[in-house]
Amino acid sequence: MRLLATWMLMLYLFCSHSSAAQVIVNNSAIDFPLPAQELRLIFSMQKIYWPDGQKIQVFILSPSSKLHKEFCFKQLDMMPYMLQRRWDRLVYSGTGERPIILNNEAEMQAQIASTPGAIGYVADLSIGGVNRLTRSFYETSR
Repeated sequence: MRLLATWMLMLYLFCSHSSAAQVIVNNSAIDFPLPAQELRLIFSMQKIYWPDGQKIQVFILSPSSKLHKEFCFKQLDMMPYMLQRRWDRLVYSGTGERPIILNNEAEMQAQIASTPGAIGYVADLSIGGVNRLTRSFYETSR
């Protein structure tokens, strides 16, 4: 029985979960894989322009939402409070702004589809007008 429980636990830990957050961008923005470091810079509001000169508009879900926390841990390799701290520092020093906070994933997809240069994340991509960014296995397994 103990062996069965151990194997079940290992299977659960090593299986990928289907609710992983996927990074999406507007069709007018770039369409190539972004390394993890680049995503961290974009979502911490330290990189504000795409390589073609277009302004990046960052959208996030509520910082207390489960998907936001999962996105921070798995995609950005950061704790959510670290992101919040970076945004606060930018706002209070007058050198930047926070990302736009949306209520749900449907609103996220609609805003990203209609805003040039927009980037955000969803659990499941189900509408047009946005591109899903992918990362190589090496980048996601660091």
